[in-house]
Amino acid sequence: MSSCRLIALRRLLRCLCLAILTVLAVPQPAHADGDSETAEADTPRRAIERFLGQVAAGRYAEASEDLEVYPHEPIDRARVAKQLGAVIDRRLSADPAWLNHVSDAPTGDTKDGIANDQDEVGRIPATPIAEPVRMRRVYVRERGEFRWQFSHKTVQRVSGWYQRLDDVWLREHLPDRLLRKGPKSFVWWEWLALPVVLAASGVVAWLLTLLLELLFRPLLRRSTTRWDELLVARLRRPVRVLVSVMLWGLAMPYVLITGSAERIVTNFARVGFLLGLFFCIWRCVAVGVGLIRESEWMKAHPSAMAVIPLGYRLAEITVAAIAVVTTLQELGYPVTSLVAGLGIGGLAVALAAQKTVEHVFGGVMLSVDQPMRVGDLVRVDDVVGNVEQIGLRSTSIRTLDRSLVTFPNGKLADMKIECLQARDHLRMHLQLGITYDATVELLDGLRDALLTYVKGHPKLWPELPVRVHLTGFGESALNLEVTAWFDENDWDRFLEIRHGVLLQVIRIVEQHGARIAFPTRTVHLVPSTKN
Repeated sequence: MSSCRLIALRRLLRCLCLAILTVLAVPQPAHADGDSETAEADTPRRAIERFLGQVAAGRYAEASEDLEVYPHEPIDRARVAKQLGAVIDRRLSADPAWLNHVSDAPTGDTKDGIANDQDEVGRIPATPIAEPVRMRRVYVRERGEFRWQFSHKTVQRVSGWYQRLDDVWLREHLPDRLLRKGPKSFVWWEWLALPVVLAASGVVAWLLTLLLELLFRPLLRRSTTRWDELLVARLRRPVRVLVSVMLWGLAMPYVLITGSAERIVTNFARVGFLLGLFFCIWRCVAVGVGLIRESEWMKAHPSAMAVIPLGYRLAEITVAAIAVVTTLQELGYPVTSLVAGLGIGGLAVALAAQKTVEHVFGGVMLSVDQPMRVGDLVRVDDVVGNVEQIGLRSTSIRTLDRSLVTFPNGKLADMKIECLQARDHLRMHLQLGITYDATVELLDGLRDALLTYVKGHPKLWPELPVRVHLTGFGESALNLEVTAWFDENDWDRFLEIRHGVLLQVIRIVEQHGARIAFPTRTVHLVPSTKN
């Protein structure tokens, strides 16, 4: 009895083990409600990224596993995967935000209005309406999991889409190695073709600019100005860069490169065009500065030459800063924070260098207003001397004692500057003292003689009258004032003229029997009287 029970128990254990092994051996399908981690691992976006990665690497057999193909269907799965990769690259990848719109949920987009196990990931342009590219969530028995695959209808349309591509001939005749992705998502044959196209664009641009220069040369010969010749000579290279970049960008649709590569090249073409444009502006600034330096106004205001380098550098920095900011913005970098940071930094630097900036702008104002020039004899406060240097920050004056006095331009711009060199005529003012023993008749004759002599002087400026008058009774002399203006603006030559005039005045005084007085004091002694 016990042996029968033991045999029955062994049979029961065998059945239980067989049942457990059967359950473990049969793959259990994952549920669509997302309870399985494997089902949640795959999404439409991840499936597309996986498929495009396999195609880019040339593993078309592995990529074909993401195609929904019925068993025993006579179709070259690897070829269809290759064609579908080309269609996606030319028709969908041209939009940089295309893949971001594809659902990244395991269940796909449940609100797109189509079946829950399908998801539309794009549309291929066609007539009369665009045809959808759809993916379907399929259970793969070999893997024991749900995977997103391109739907069977989409796979059937791939051949027609592929035949409508404009670069079919290249894809069919180029070696497979040249059609694979290389660095920066460029196909290898594009790395070979793009430099050739750029070189050809440069050659065509050189020929076009040469032709334009030949056409404009007769007009330049007729022109009487010089700026147009300078402008043409300086803009020759920037214009070549502009034309080359424009031709390079315009040729991209005809080179039949991939959509992602065309987008990148077009962006760089726009950046190159902007840089070429700013290059032209830079050269125009250089031409303008050169014309200002050679202008008649600059020759008449030589001290303003010190402002030209500063203004030129500021213009260059401004053009370069705008070019950098515009280029970064075109490349997609956020420049708002950069500009704000530069503004705050510039404000901090301006506050820290407030005095220096004040002196620099003071030097600019002195160079523009020109109250004095280098070499002028000036009087600033109690300093008299010749201007030796007008710099951007300070001005140096060499005094008559040959010492050097330096004034900060910020302070000097607010001070009273008397430019003695600017006098067009110099005045001689003489106080002549005659002794009190001179008679009235003698003074009248002396006055007439002095007036006649001064009026007959060859350097006298006749626009203002000569004045010889008795002005008062001094302590020791009768004051006779002589005032005259001479047609001379050089101080050294004026000193010679005044020297000769004073000697002749002494002679005239002596000829009339008068004497030049000197300070004297007369003391009268009054004898005391005794009562």
